[in-house]
Amino acid sequence: MTPGRIFISYRRGETDFPASWLYERLAAHFGPDQVFKDVDSIELGDDFAEVIANAVGACDVLMVLIGAQWLTVTDEAGRRRLENSDDFVRLEIEAALQRKVRIVPILVGRARMPHAHELPASLGKLVHRQALELDPNRFEADIRRLVRIVEKTLAEEEARRTAETRRAAEESRLTTVQTIAASLRADGQAEVDAGEAALRRLAGDESERVAQAAQAALQVWEVEQGRRQSEAEQRAVHANEERQRQERPEEASRPVPPVPPPAKSVASVPPVEATDAGRATVPVETPTPAPPAPRGDTPPGARRTRWQLPVAGLALAALLVAGAVAYAQYRRGGGDEGAGRAASPNASTGPTATPSPTTPADELCTDEIKSNPRWVCVTSAVIANGKITIDYNVEYAGSVPNVETGYHVHFYGSDGNNPPDHVMGTQEPASTRGKYYYDARQPSVLDIADSRFTSAIGGAKKVCARIAIAGHGLVRGNKGDYKTGNCVPITRY
Repeated sequence: MTPGRIFISYRRGETDFPASWLYERLAAHFGPDQVFKDVDSIELGDDFAEVIANAVGACDVLMVLIGAQWLTVTDEAGRRRLENSDDFVRLEIEAALQRKVRIVPILVGRARMPHAHELPASLGKLVHRQALELDPNRFEADIRRLVRIVEKTLAEEEARRTAETRRAAEESRLTTVQTIAASLRADGQAEVDAGEAALRRLAGDESERVAQAAQAALQVWEVEQGRRQSEAEQRAVHANEERQRQERPEEASRPVPPVPPPAKSVASVPPVEATDAGRATVPVETPTPAPPAPRGDTPPGARRTRWQLPVAGLALAALLVAGAVAYAQYRRGGGDEGAGRAASPNASTGPTATPSPTTPADELCTDEIKSNPRWVCVTSAVIANGKITIDYNVEYAGSVPNVETGYHVHFYGSDGNNPPDHVMGTQEPASTRGKYYYDARQPSVLDIADSRFTSAIGGAKKVCARIAIAGHGLVRGNKGDYKTGNCVPITRY
Protein backbone atom coordinates (compact mmCIF):
# COMPACT_ATOMS: atom_id res chain seq x y z
CA MET A 1 0.00 0.00 0.00
CA THR A 2 1.04 3.63 -0.51
CA PRO A 3 2.73 5.10 2.60
CA GLY A 4 0.79 7.81 4.43
CA ARG A 5 -2.67 6.75 3.29
CA ILE A 6 -4.07 8.16 6.58
CA PHE A 7 -3.22 11.85 7.12
CA ILE A 8 -3.72 13.51 10.56
CA SER A 9 -4.09 17.32 10.38
CA TYR A 10 -3.83 19.16 13.71
CA ARG A 11 -2.52 22.35 15.33
CA ARG A 12 0.42 21.97 17.63
CA GLY A 13 -0.14 23.64 20.95
CA GLU A 14 -3.88 22.90 20.85
CA THR A 15 -4.52 19.23 19.91
CA ASP A 16 -1.03 17.70 20.31
CA PHE A 17 -2.03 15.06 22.85
CA PRO A 18 -5.21 13.84 21.12
CA ALA A 19 -3.26 13.67 17.85
CA SER A 20 -0.56 11.51 19.48
CA TRP A 21 -3.15 9.13 21.03
CA LEU A 22 -4.93 8.84 17.71
CA TYR A 23 -1.67 8.20 15.86
CA GLU A 24 -0.67 5.38 18.23
CA ARG A 25 -3.98 3.57 17.85
CA LEU A 26 -4.11 3.92 14.08
CA ALA A 27 -0.45 2.94 13.63
CA ALA A 28 -0.96 -0.14 15.79
CA HIS A 29 -3.91 -1.22 13.66
CA PHE A 30 -2.84 -0.22 10.11
CA GLY A 31 0.93 0.05 10.49
CA PRO A 32 3.11 3.12 11.17
CA ASP A 33 3.97 3.58 7.50
CA GLN A 34 0.30 4.11 6.73
CA VAL A 35 -0.16 7.17 8.96
CA PHE A 36 1.24 10.68 8.29
CA LYS A 37 1.06 12.81 11.42
CA ASP A 38 3.38 15.75 11.49
CA VAL A 39 4.80 18.41 9.19
CA ASP A 40 8.15 17.91 10.90
CA SER A 41 9.07 15.63 8.00
CA ILE A 42 9.41 18.68 5.75
CA GLU A 43 13.12 19.27 5.18
CA LEU A 44 14.79 22.68 5.25
CA GLY A 45 14.67 24.35 1.87
CA ASP A 46 11.65 22.31 0.70
CA ASP A 47 8.59 24.06 -0.68
CA PHE A 48 6.21 23.29 2.20
CA ALA A 49 3.11 23.93 0.07
CA GLU A 50 4.32 21.37 -2.49
CA VAL A 51 5.33 18.84 0.20
CA ILE A 52 1.93 19.08 1.91
CA ALA A 53 0.08 18.85 -1.39
CA ASN A 54 2.03 15.68 -2.25
CA ALA A 55 1.44 14.19 1.20
CA VAL A 56 -2.28 14.88 1.06
CA GLY A 57 -2.33 13.70 -2.56
CA ALA A 58 -1.03 10.31 -1.45
CA CYS A 59 -3.58 9.80 1.32
CA ASP A 60 -7.03 8.20 1.20
CA VAL A 61 -8.38 9.66 4.46
CA LEU A 62 -7.74 13.11 6.00
CA MET A 63 -8.55 13.49 9.70
CA VAL A 64 -8.93 17.11 10.80
CA LEU A 65 -8.62 17.54 14.60
CA ILE A 66 -10.67 20.60 15.61
CA GLY A 67 -10.16 21.93 19.13
CA ALA A 68 -11.97 24.71 20.99
CA GLN A 69 -9.54 27.36 19.65
CA TRP A 70 -9.22 25.96 16.10
CA LEU A 71 -11.25 28.78 14.55
CA THR A 72 -9.82 31.68 16.57
CA VAL A 73 -6.11 30.89 17.03
CA THR A 74 -4.02 33.84 15.73
CA ASP A 75 -0.48 34.42 14.51
CA GLU A 76 2.11 36.90 15.86
CA ALA A 77 0.36 39.75 14.01
CA GLY A 78 -2.93 38.96 15.71
CA ARG A 79 -4.58 37.74 12.49
CA ARG A 80 -6.53 34.48 12.41
CA ARG A 81 -4.25 31.76 11.12
CA LEU A 82 -6.99 30.34 8.90
CA GLU A 83 -7.02 33.66 7.03
CA ASN A 84 -3.36 33.12 6.06
CA SER A 85 -3.19 31.39 2.65
CA ASP A 86 0.13 29.79 3.69
CA ASP A 87 -1.25 28.25 6.89
CA PHE A 88 -0.41 24.51 7.04
CA VAL A 89 -3.81 23.40 8.25
CA ARG A 90 -5.59 25.46 5.60
CA LEU A 91 -3.31 24.08 2.86
CA GLU A 92 -3.92 20.51 3.99
CA ILE A 93 -7.72 20.84 3.95
CA GLU A 94 -7.76 22.72 0.63
CA ALA A 95 -5.67 20.00 -1.04
CA ALA A 96 -7.96 17.24 0.30
CA LEU A 97 -11.10 19.08 -0.86
CA GLN A 98 -9.64 19.52 -4.35
CA ARG A 99 -8.79 15.81 -4.59
CA LYS A 100 -12.18 14.83 -3.13
CA VAL A 101 -10.48 12.75 -0.46
CA ARG A 102 -12.64 11.48 2.42
CA ILE A 103 -12.34 14.09 5.19
CA VAL A 104 -13.33 13.20 8.76
CA PRO A 105 -13.59 16.21 11.12
CA ILE A 106 -12.77 15.06 14.69
CA LEU A 107 -14.12 17.36 17.41
CA VAL A 108 -11.88 17.26 20.48
CA GLY A 109 -13.28 18.10 23.96
CA ARG A 110 -16.05 20.69 23.81
CA ALA A 111 -15.27 21.89 20.25
CA ARG A 112 -18.12 22.45 17.83
CA MET A 113 -18.32 22.20 14.03
CA PRO A 114 -17.67 25.64 12.46
CA HIS A 115 -20.21 27.37 10.24
CA ALA A 116 -19.48 28.18 6.60
CA HIS A 117 -19.43 31.96 7.18
CA GLU A 118 -16.69 31.48 9.81
CA LEU A 119 -14.33 29.85 7.30
CA PRO A 120 -12.41 31.12 4.26
CA ALA A 121 -14.33 30.45 1.03
CA SER A 122 -11.86 27.75 0.03
CA LEU A 123 -12.76 25.72 3.15
CA GLY A 124 -16.53 26.20 2.96
CA LYS A 125 -17.27 22.58 1.90
CA LEU A 126 -15.72 21.28 5.12
CA VAL A 127 -18.90 22.03 7.05
CA HIS A 128 -20.82 19.41 5.03
CA ARG A 129 -18.62 16.53 6.27
CA GLN A 130 -19.95 14.31 9.06
CA ALA A 131 -17.87 14.86 12.22
CA LEU A 132 -16.81 12.48 15.00
CA GLU A 133 -16.87 13.75 18.58
CA LEU A 134 -13.81 12.35 20.35
CA ASP A 135 -14.73 12.24 24.06
CA PRO A 136 -12.17 11.06 26.68
CA ASN A 137 -15.00 9.23 28.46
CA ARG A 138 -15.71 7.02 25.41
CA PHE A 139 -12.37 7.22 23.67
CA GLU A 140 -12.09 3.47 22.91
CA ALA A 141 -15.59 3.24 21.42
CA ASP A 142 -14.98 6.35 19.30
CA ILE A 143 -11.67 4.93 18.04
CA ARG A 144 -13.28 1.60 17.06
CA ARG A 145 -15.94 3.47 15.10
CA LEU A 146 -13.25 5.54 13.39
CA VAL A 147 -11.23 2.43 12.50
CA ARG A 148 -14.26 0.82 10.82
CA ILE A 149 -14.78 3.94 8.71
CA VAL A 150 -11.11 4.05 7.70
CA GLU A 151 -11.05 0.31 6.84
CA LYS A 152 -14.04 0.71 4.55
CA THR A 153 -12.54 3.77 2.88
CA LEU A 154 -9.16 2.11 2.32
CA ALA A 155 -10.83 -0.99 0.85
CA GLU A 156 -12.88 1.13 -1.56
CA GLU A 157 -9.81 3.06 -2.63
CA GLU A 158 -7.84 -0.14 -3.10
CA ALA A 159 -10.59 -1.53 -5.35
CA ARG A 160 -10.68 1.72 -7.32
CA ARG A 161 -6.92 1.65 -7.83
CA THR A 162 -7.04 -1.99 -8.92
CA ALA A 163 -9.74 -1.20 -11.47
CA GLU A 164 -7.76 1.77 -12.76
CA THR A 165 -4.63 -0.39 -13.05
CA ARG A 166 -6.60 -3.02 -14.94
CA ARG A 167 -8.03 -0.41 -17.28
CA ALA A 168 -4.58 1.07 -17.86
CA ALA A 169 -3.18 -2.38 -18.63
CA GLU A 170 -6.08 -3.02 -21.00
CA GLU A 171 -5.44 0.24 -22.81
CA SER A 172 -1.76 -0.66 -23.02
CA ARG A 173 -2.60 -4.01 -24.63
CA LEU A 174 -4.99 -2.29 -27.05
CA THR A 175 -2.12 -0.03 -28.06
CA THR A 176 0.05 -3.12 -28.45
CA VAL A 177 -2.54 -4.64 -30.81
CA GLN A 178 -2.42 -1.52 -32.98
CA THR A 179 1.39 -1.50 -32.96
CA ILE A 180 1.61 -5.19 -33.90
CA ALA A 181 -1.00 -4.77 -36.64
CA ALA A 182 1.16 -2.04 -38.15
CA SER A 183 4.31 -4.22 -37.85
CA LEU A 184 2.71 -6.96 -39.98
CA ARG A 185 3.50 -4.82 -43.01
CA ALA A 186 7.24 -5.10 -42.32
CA ASP A 187 9.52 -6.68 -44.93
CA GLY A 188 11.11 -9.31 -42.67
CA GLN A 189 9.22 -12.63 -42.54
CA ALA A 190 10.47 -13.30 -39.01
CA GLU A 191 8.96 -10.03 -37.77
CA VAL A 192 5.69 -10.78 -39.55
CA ASP A 193 5.48 -14.29 -38.06
CA ALA A 194 6.26 -12.96 -34.57
CA GLY A 195 3.63 -10.25 -34.89
CA GLU A 196 1.01 -12.70 -36.16
CA ALA A 197 1.75 -15.08 -33.26
CA ALA A 198 1.45 -12.22 -30.76
CA LEU A 199 -1.92 -11.20 -32.22
CA ARG A 200 -3.19 -14.78 -31.93
CA ARG A 201 -2.23 -14.79 -28.24
CA LEU A 202 -3.98 -11.48 -27.68
CA ALA A 203 -7.06 -12.84 -29.48
CA GLY A 204 -7.56 -15.01 -26.38
CA ASP A 205 -7.01 -12.17 -23.90
CA GLU A 206 -9.15 -12.04 -20.75
CA SER A 207 -10.30 -8.58 -21.78
CA GLU A 208 -13.10 -8.80 -24.33
CA ARG A 209 -12.09 -5.46 -25.85
CA VAL A 210 -8.49 -6.61 -26.39
CA ALA A 211 -9.57 -10.00 -27.76
CA GLN A 212 -12.01 -8.42 -30.23
CA ALA A 213 -9.43 -5.86 -31.36
CA ALA A 214 -6.83 -8.62 -31.95
CA GLN A 215 -9.34 -10.78 -33.83
CA ALA A 216 -10.31 -7.83 -36.04
CA ALA A 217 -6.64 -7.08 -36.76
CA LEU A 218 -6.05 -10.74 -37.70
CA GLN A 219 -9.04 -10.72 -40.03
CA VAL A 220 -7.80 -7.56 -41.78
CA TRP A 221 -4.34 -9.08 -42.06
CA GLU A 222 -5.69 -12.33 -43.58
CA VAL A 223 -7.56 -10.34 -46.22
CA GLU A 224 -4.40 -8.33 -46.90
CA GLN A 225 -2.36 -11.52 -47.24
CA GLY A 226 -4.86 -12.92 -49.71
CA ARG A 227 -4.71 -9.74 -51.76
CA ARG A 228 -0.90 -9.77 -51.77
CA GLN A 229 -0.77 -13.43 -52.74
CA SER A 230 -3.21 -12.83 -55.57
CA GLU A 231 -1.19 -9.89 -56.86
CA ALA A 232 2.05 -11.87 -56.62
CA GLU A 233 0.57 -14.78 -58.55
CA GLN A 234 -0.79 -12.45 -61.22
CA ARG A 235 2.63 -10.81 -61.55
CA ALA A 236 4.24 -14.24 -61.87
CA VAL A 237 1.79 -15.23 -64.59
CA HIS A 238 2.38 -12.02 -66.52
CA ALA A 239 6.15 -12.36 -66.16
CA ASN A 240 6.01 -15.96 -67.39
CA GLU A 241 3.90 -14.97 -70.40
CA GLU A 242 6.25 -12.09 -71.20
CA ARG A 243 9.27 -14.38 -70.93
CA GLN A 244 7.68 -16.89 -73.29
CA ARG A 245 6.90 -14.13 -75.79
CA GLN A 246 10.49 -12.89 -75.65
CA GLU A 247 11.89 -16.40 -76.14
CA ARG A 248 9.74 -17.05 -79.24
CA PRO A 249 9.30 -13.62 -80.90
CA GLU A 250 9.63 -14.95 -84.45
CA GLU A 251 7.22 -17.86 -83.96
CA ALA A 252 4.59 -15.55 -82.54
CA SER A 253 4.82 -13.14 -85.49
CA ARG A 254 5.32 -15.61 -88.39
CA PRO A 255 2.02 -16.30 -90.27
CA VAL A 256 1.08 -19.93 -90.75
CA PRO A 257 0.31 -20.71 -94.43
CA PRO A 258 -2.93 -22.56 -95.06
CA VAL A 259 -2.63 -26.25 -95.95
CA PRO A 260 -4.89 -27.36 -98.84
CA PRO A 261 -6.95 -30.44 -98.00
CA PRO A 262 -5.98 -33.59 -99.92
CA ALA A 263 -8.45 -35.34 -102.16
CA LYS A 264 -9.93 -38.27 -100.36
CA SER A 265 -12.71 -40.81 -100.38
CA VAL A 266 -14.51 -42.26 -97.39
CA ALA A 267 -15.06 -45.95 -96.77
CA SER A 268 -16.73 -47.73 -93.89
CA VAL A 269 -15.43 -50.47 -91.62
CA PRO A 270 -17.47 -52.69 -89.31
CA PRO A 271 -18.54 -51.22 -85.94
CA VAL A 272 -15.90 -51.35 -83.18
CA GLU A 273 -16.60 -52.09 -79.49
CA ALA A 274 -14.87 -49.64 -77.06
CA THR A 275 -15.55 -48.88 -73.42
CA ASP A 276 -18.08 -46.05 -73.11
CA ALA A 277 -17.63 -45.19 -76.78
CA GLY A 278 -20.70 -47.08 -78.04
CA ARG A 279 -20.96 -48.74 -81.42
CA ALA A 280 -19.94 -46.42 -84.26
CA THR A 281 -19.02 -46.51 -87.92
CA VAL A 282 -15.46 -45.19 -88.21
CA PRO A 283 -14.68 -43.16 -91.33
CA VAL A 284 -11.52 -44.38 -93.11
CA GLU A 285 -9.63 -42.22 -95.55
CA THR A 286 -8.17 -44.03 -98.58
CA PRO A 287 -6.25 -42.54 -101.47
CA THR A 288 -8.23 -41.84 -104.60
CA PRO A 289 -7.25 -44.51 -107.15
CA ALA A 290 -5.61 -43.35 -110.36
CA PRO A 291 -7.53 -43.78 -113.63
CA PRO A 292 -6.87 -47.14 -115.30
CA ALA A 293 -4.22 -47.24 -118.02
CA PRO A 294 -5.22 -48.18 -121.57
CA ARG A 295 -5.22 -51.88 -122.35
CA GLY A 296 -1.89 -53.04 -123.57
CA ASP A 297 -0.04 -50.07 -122.00
CA THR A 298 0.40 -51.37 -118.40
CA PRO A 299 3.59 -49.80 -117.02
CA PRO A 300 6.17 -51.87 -115.13
CA GLY A 301 5.26 -52.49 -111.48
CA ALA A 302 1.56 -51.65 -112.00
CA ARG A 303 0.43 -55.02 -110.80
CA ARG A 304 2.42 -54.65 -107.56
CA THR A 305 0.72 -51.27 -106.95
CA ARG A 306 -2.74 -52.77 -107.32
CA TRP A 307 -2.38 -55.19 -104.34
CA GLN A 308 -0.43 -52.69 -102.18
CA LEU A 309 -3.34 -50.21 -102.10
CA PRO A 310 -5.80 -52.48 -100.22
CA VAL A 311 -3.08 -53.39 -97.72
CA ALA A 312 -2.40 -49.69 -97.00
CA GLY A 313 -6.12 -49.05 -96.56
CA LEU A 314 -6.44 -51.85 -94.05
CA ALA A 315 -3.44 -50.52 -92.07
CA LEU A 316 -4.94 -47.03 -91.95
CA ALA A 317 -8.27 -48.44 -90.77
CA ALA A 318 -6.49 -50.29 -87.94
CA LEU A 319 -4.83 -47.08 -86.83
CA LEU A 320 -8.16 -45.23 -86.74
CA VAL A 321 -9.75 -48.03 -84.69
CA ALA A 322 -6.94 -47.75 -82.15
CA GLY A 323 -7.51 -43.98 -82.02
CA ALA A 324 -11.21 -44.49 -81.31
CA VAL A 325 -10.40 -46.83 -78.44
CA ALA A 326 -7.91 -44.34 -77.00
CA TYR A 327 -10.52 -41.57 -77.19
CA ALA A 328 -13.00 -43.79 -75.33
CA GLN A 329 -10.41 -44.39 -72.60
CA TYR A 330 -9.74 -40.67 -72.38
CA ARG A 331 -13.46 -40.03 -71.79
CA ARG A 332 -13.49 -42.73 -69.10
CA GLY A 333 -10.45 -41.24 -67.32
CA GLY A 334 -12.08 -37.76 -67.43
CA GLY A 335 -14.86 -38.77 -65.03
CA ASP A 336 -17.74 -39.31 -67.49
CA GLU A 337 -20.47 -41.92 -67.13
CA GLY A 338 -18.10 -44.84 -67.43
CA ALA A 339 -15.75 -43.80 -64.61
CA GLY A 340 -14.52 -46.83 -62.73
CA ARG A 341 -15.28 -49.48 -65.46
CA ALA A 342 -12.55 -51.77 -66.73
CA ALA A 343 -10.99 -50.97 -70.14
CA SER A 344 -11.53 -53.13 -73.19
CA PRO A 345 -8.90 -55.92 -73.50
CA ASN A 346 -8.09 -54.65 -77.01
CA ALA A 347 -7.50 -51.05 -75.81
CA SER A 348 -3.72 -50.88 -75.56
CA THR A 349 -3.24 -47.24 -76.51
CA GLY A 350 -3.18 -44.41 -73.88
CA PRO A 351 -2.70 -44.50 -70.07
CA THR A 352 -4.70 -47.00 -68.07
CA ALA A 353 -5.51 -47.12 -64.35
CA THR A 354 -6.15 -50.34 -62.46
CA PRO A 355 -9.41 -49.85 -60.56
CA SER A 356 -9.44 -50.81 -56.88
CA PRO A 357 -12.32 -52.79 -55.37
CA THR A 358 -13.22 -49.82 -53.18
CA THR A 359 -12.75 -46.09 -53.75
CA PRO A 360 -10.49 -44.39 -51.15
CA ALA A 361 -12.44 -42.38 -48.60
CA ASP A 362 -10.83 -39.07 -49.58
CA GLU A 363 -12.11 -39.47 -53.18
CA LEU A 364 -15.74 -39.91 -52.21
CA CYS A 365 -18.17 -37.03 -52.58
CA THR A 366 -20.12 -38.06 -49.50
CA ASP A 367 -23.48 -36.93 -48.19
CA GLU A 368 -21.58 -35.46 -45.24
CA ILE A 369 -19.68 -33.15 -47.61
CA LYS A 370 -22.88 -32.17 -49.41
CA SER A 371 -24.67 -31.49 -46.14
CA ASN A 372 -22.50 -28.38 -45.67
CA PRO A 373 -24.00 -25.07 -46.85
CA ARG A 374 -21.11 -24.75 -49.31
CA TRP A 375 -19.21 -27.68 -50.80
CA VAL A 376 -17.17 -28.79 -53.81
CA CYS A 377 -16.83 -32.27 -55.35
CA VAL A 378 -14.10 -32.83 -57.94
CA THR A 379 -15.08 -35.32 -60.65
CA SER A 380 -11.87 -35.48 -62.72
CA ALA A 381 -8.39 -34.01 -63.08
CA VAL A 382 -6.66 -34.56 -66.46
CA ILE A 383 -3.26 -33.30 -67.61
CA ALA A 384 -3.05 -33.19 -71.41
CA ASN A 385 -1.62 -30.85 -74.04
CA GLY A 386 0.35 -28.92 -71.41
CA LYS A 387 -2.68 -28.04 -69.26
CA ILE A 388 -4.50 -29.45 -66.25
CA THR A 389 -8.29 -29.47 -66.53
CA ILE A 390 -10.25 -29.98 -63.30
CA ASP A 391 -13.98 -30.67 -63.56
CA TYR A 392 -16.02 -30.23 -60.39
CA ASN A 393 -19.49 -29.66 -58.99
CA VAL A 394 -19.87 -26.87 -56.45
CA GLU A 395 -22.52 -25.33 -54.21
CA TYR A 396 -22.08 -21.72 -53.00
CA ALA A 397 -25.45 -21.48 -51.21
CA GLY A 398 -26.67 -18.85 -53.65
CA SER A 399 -23.56 -16.67 -53.46
CA VAL A 400 -21.85 -15.38 -56.61
CA PRO A 401 -18.33 -16.91 -56.82
CA ASN A 402 -15.44 -14.45 -56.86
CA VAL A 403 -11.80 -15.16 -56.01
CA GLU A 404 -11.30 -11.68 -54.54
CA THR A 405 -14.53 -10.71 -52.80
CA GLY A 406 -16.60 -13.89 -52.52
CA TYR A 407 -16.54 -17.66 -52.21
CA HIS A 408 -14.27 -19.72 -54.47
CA VAL A 409 -12.28 -22.99 -54.55
CA HIS A 410 -8.74 -23.78 -53.37
CA PHE A 411 -6.98 -26.57 -55.33
CA TYR A 412 -3.86 -28.37 -54.09
CA GLY A 413 -1.86 -31.53 -54.72
CA SER A 414 -1.98 -34.32 -52.16
CA ASP A 415 -1.57 -38.03 -51.55
CA GLY A 416 -4.97 -37.98 -49.84
CA ASN A 417 -3.60 -37.31 -46.37
CA ASN A 418 -0.66 -34.95 -46.69
CA PRO A 419 -0.53 -32.06 -46.62
CA PRO A 420 -3.59 -31.73 -44.34
CA ASP A 421 -6.43 -29.52 -45.54
CA HIS A 422 -6.32 -27.15 -42.56
CA VAL A 423 -3.08 -25.52 -43.82
CA MET A 424 -4.57 -24.62 -47.22
CA GLY A 425 -5.79 -21.12 -46.41
CA THR A 426 -4.85 -17.82 -44.79
CA GLN A 427 -6.33 -18.95 -41.47
CA GLU A 428 -2.98 -20.73 -41.06
CA PRO A 429 0.16 -18.67 -40.19
CA ALA A 430 2.27 -17.86 -43.24
CA SER A 431 5.23 -19.88 -41.92
CA THR A 432 3.25 -23.17 -41.92
CA ARG A 433 0.71 -22.46 -44.67
CA GLY A 434 0.43 -24.98 -47.53
CA LYS A 435 0.71 -24.31 -51.27
CA TYR A 436 -2.52 -23.97 -53.22
CA TYR A 437 -4.03 -22.03 -56.07
CA TYR A 438 -7.57 -20.70 -56.29
CA ASP A 439 -10.16 -20.44 -59.02
CA ALA A 440 -13.89 -19.86 -59.53
CA ARG A 441 -14.14 -21.02 -63.16
CA GLN A 442 -15.78 -24.29 -64.19
CA PRO A 443 -13.86 -26.22 -65.26
CA SER A 444 -10.59 -24.92 -63.83
CA VAL A 445 -7.90 -24.91 -66.54
CA LEU A 446 -4.27 -24.06 -65.76
CA ASP A 447 -1.09 -24.25 -67.83
CA ILE A 448 1.33 -26.72 -66.21
CA ALA A 449 4.16 -24.27 -66.99
CA ASP A 450 2.42 -21.78 -64.69
CA SER A 451 4.20 -21.25 -61.36
CA ARG A 452 0.89 -21.82 -59.57
CA PHE A 453 0.72 -25.36 -60.93
CA THR A 454 4.35 -26.07 -60.10
CA SER A 455 3.91 -24.80 -56.55
CA ALA A 456 0.50 -26.27 -55.70
CA ILE A 457 0.26 -29.49 -57.79
CA GLY A 458 3.61 -30.48 -59.29
CA GLY A 459 4.08 -34.24 -59.26
CA ALA A 460 1.26 -34.97 -56.82
CA LYS A 461 -0.88 -38.08 -57.35
CA LYS A 462 -4.16 -36.40 -56.51
CA VAL A 463 -5.88 -33.03 -56.69
CA CYS A 464 -7.99 -31.93 -53.69
CA ALA A 465 -10.41 -29.02 -53.41
CA ARG A 466 -11.87 -27.02 -50.52
CA ILE A 467 -14.24 -24.01 -50.30
CA ALA A 468 -12.64 -20.65 -49.36
CA ILE A 469 -13.91 -17.15 -48.58
CA ALA A 470 -12.74 -13.64 -49.44
CA GLY A 471 -9.21 -13.23 -48.14
CA HIS A 472 -8.55 -16.92 -48.97
CA GLY A 473 -9.40 -18.38 -45.58
CA LEU A 474 -11.01 -21.83 -45.70
CA VAL A 475 -14.70 -22.25 -44.85
CA ARG A 476 -15.48 -24.52 -41.91
CA GLY A 477 -17.94 -27.36 -42.35
CA ASN A 478 -20.82 -28.38 -40.11
CA LYS A 479 -18.45 -30.19 -37.75
CA GLY A 480 -16.05 -27.27 -37.39
CA ASP A 481 -13.40 -28.84 -39.65
CA TYR A 482 -12.51 -28.00 -43.25
CA LYS A 483 -14.01 -31.13 -44.90
CA THR A 484 -15.91 -29.24 -47.59
CA GLY A 485 -14.51 -31.12 -50.59
CA ASN A 486 -12.83 -34.30 -51.89
CA CYS A 487 -9.79 -35.45 -53.88
CA VAL A 488 -9.42 -37.31 -57.21
CA PRO A 489 -6.46 -39.06 -58.90
CA ILE A 490 -4.69 -37.12 -61.63
CA THR A 491 -4.79 -38.68 -65.11
CA ARG A 492 -1.66 -37.70 -67.03
CA TYR A 493 -1.29 -38.00 -70.85
